Amino acid sequence: MSRSKSQGQYEVPPSHMITSVFMEYPMGLFMGKFMRELKENARLVGMVCRQCGHTMFPPQALCSVCYGENFQDPQWVEVGPEATVAGLMEIKMPWLNPWTLTLRASQYPVGILMVDAPGRSPGVIWHFIAETDVSKLRVGMRVKAVFKPREEREGLMEDILYWAPVGE
Repeated sequence: MSRSKSQGQYEVPPSHMITSVFMEYPMGLFMGKFMRELKENARLVGMVCRQCGHTMFPPQALCSVCYGENFQDPQWVEVGPEATVAGLMEIKMPWLNPWTLTLRASQYPVGILMVDAPGRSPGVIWHFIAETDVSKLRVGMRVKAVFKPREEREGLMEDILYWAPVGE
């Protein structure tokens, strides 16, 4: 909000600043294994809490349900590669890729996906769905992960290109 000079305040022009931020940190035991499996084997892994049976996907040391520690002898499980769509969102603007700090046009809708997993609960992830015609999408539909070719994978979530609808 700006006021005229006669009211004692002056208009302040906007400032624009672009700052590139490079941050590197170790993934650790749990996310490190998750990203290695993604890169090397195009495989999704999670953990099942030894105390309550909750599936943690992506994997984590502390259970978000019972707060049980899973540091010792983690119970690794393969999850997916299929999932059920629990929610949908169409993005009609570019978004910032946090890994490369570049703007990316979104051609795919984003889904909240309940990834098939052993244990007491599915893993939950937000990701792109391949079908660009939103009218063909619905909550409850089945989708399957589509990975980049092995030589292009980097051990990032972007190694999953999108989730494609599975024929029903």
